[in-house]
Parts: sequence; structure tokens; C-alpha cells
Amino acid sequence: MLSCLSSTLLALRLRLKRPRVIIVAHGDVDGVLSAAIAARSVGGNPEFLFSGPRSVHRALSLIPPGPGRLILVDIGVNANRLDELEAQLERLKRSGWSIIWVDHHQWPENAVERLSKHADRVIVRPSPSAARVVLEELSGDGYCQELVKIADDADTATYRTEFARMFRPLTRDHRKRMYLLRALLEGRLEDENIRRWGMESVDRERESVKSALRTAQVRTTASGRKYALIDLRPRGGPGSAVAKRMAAEHGVAFSLVIYSCERFSLYAGAEKDINLRPICEKQGGGGHPYACGGRIRLPAYKKLLCCLLGKRYMPKEILDLIKKVEESF
Repeated sequence: MLSCLSSTLLALRLRLKRPRVIIVAHGDVDGVLSAAIAARSVGGNPEFLFSGPRSVHRALSLIPPGPGRLILVDIGVNANRLDELEAQLERLKRSGWSIIWVDHHQWPENAVERLSKHADRVIVRPSPSAARVVLEELSGDGYCQELVKIADDADTATYRTEFARMFRPLTRDHRKRMYLLRALLEGRLEDENIRRWGMESVDRERESVKSALRTAQVRTTASGRKYALIDLRPRGGPGSAVAKRMAAEHGVAFSLVIYSCERFSLYAGAEKDINLRPICEKQGGGGHPYACGGRIRLPAYKKLLCCLLGKRYMPKEILDLIKKVEESF
């Protein structure tokens, strides 16, 4: 999430630079690959912004009046942000921006219809990755088709390819994410720095997964489903990788990962058709039915205690979330 200072600086840079093409993408592997495919399709020298369902309205508010071409990729919509999104798109469209929004997440009812009034095209359809929809809509060459395969692998949390495994940790660091994006734009899939950083991160992640597995719990929901409770506070960690191991080793239906005292995710395990999204939406988040995230709202003093005490402190809000998850499934 952008801080107030970085938001101000970014808004100033956009006003001074006046880019004619802006691509707003999610910051994960699929989002970066979607941005690369979109940029290679439209050409020019795009400006890139990274955002997500909870903050995309703020990212749009930083964009100065057009004219220009605005492309949003791999960003879903939260129902409680529809009014703000509609207002921002209306402002940008009226000022001369041509707007295309391409996504593969499940959107709230009437969201596509409402936002389409203020955009040239809004394309939302199910797909293993947003990159695949971007390629189908904006076109691309054989190289872009290879990027789509990596995006499919990453966004379905399969991670069979070495590229998907290497790219995932790099997208968590803004500097390395931008380096990855620039390399992909230039066709450098086998970049030396990306491979070195990626392999170092994969090794660190392997050790982090081993550590997290030692404290992960197998619990039971109200209906008798087995699920994993994975507490990665206070620093977070490779939650999806730990969840995958818990599914393989313990056959849990899904995993609840507490990344911090403010952020959690749910990942499907043995039950591939389970719909986890409603819980995340009720917590101000969203995502896929099989993988989604949400927020935990805490007063400032509890956030401080969480940072200081980590797993030794369990605020009532997290206990309430665990109870809600267990009662819902």
C-alpha cells in the first residue's frame, strides 16, 4: 500500500511526466506478467502502477487528466469501493483517457455494468490467469504465450515451473518487481540477476516453510472439515507454500493463514471446489473462490502489541476471525 508521502510524490511525477500510456496491475506474478503482455501489445513507453482491489481507487486518484491510454489488468473489484471507482473512472474518461479493464476474478453483481459506463471496455471472464485474458484481448506473440503459461502456473498456485517459483518472491519487493517487469518487456526471461535473486529467495522460502510447518495446527470446523491454521506473525512468510504442504501432508480442506495482525488469506487444499471468497469479502477483501485475502481491523495499541509480541499475543479480533471461519465451513 502506498504511504501518504510516496502517493504525493507519485502524483507529482505523473503530472510532470504526463505519460500517454499508464498500466495499473496487481503486484503478484500474474499481475506483472499481465502488465508485460499489455505493454508489449500497446507499445510506447508505459508508466506502471501496482495496486489491488482495496487500493485501486486511490491509485486512479493519482492519475492526472488525459488524454492518454489507461489499462488495468488483474485487479478485481470490492463491492464497498464501487462508488469511488465509478467516480474516478468517470473523471478520467471525461478528461480524455481511453480506459480498458481486463480481469479474471469474480466481480460483485452489477460491477461490470456500472464501471463499463465510464470505460471503453471492461472484460471480465474466468481464466486460470488474467495474463491469458490480456493476451486474448490485446494480442501477443509466441513469447507472450510463454508468459501466459507461467502466469497460469503461478495464479493457480501449482508452481510446477521454475520460472513461477523464482518470480513469486521477486514480486514482493518493489525494486525487484520493477526489474523483473523491465526484463520481461525486453524478452530477457533467462536474466542472470532474476535467476540469482529467484534461487536465493527459493532457498530462503524453503527454510521458512520448514519453520512454519512446525507450528501449523490442524483444526476442525463446525461441519467436521479439517483445516490448517498457519500463524506467520509478525513478519509474514510464504503462506501459500505452507498451505500447499499442509494439504499434501495432512489432507486439510483449506488453510487459514494469518500473515500479520492486519492481514490474512484463505487457500483451498484437498477440497478444490470450496468457495472461500465470502469470508474474505466480509473482511474487506476478495480474490478467487480457492484463494483470497482480507483485512483484520485492530486499534493502534493492539497493532503495537502484535509487532512486539508476535505469536505470543492473540488479539480478540483474530480469535473472532478463526471462530467465523470455523462456523462458516
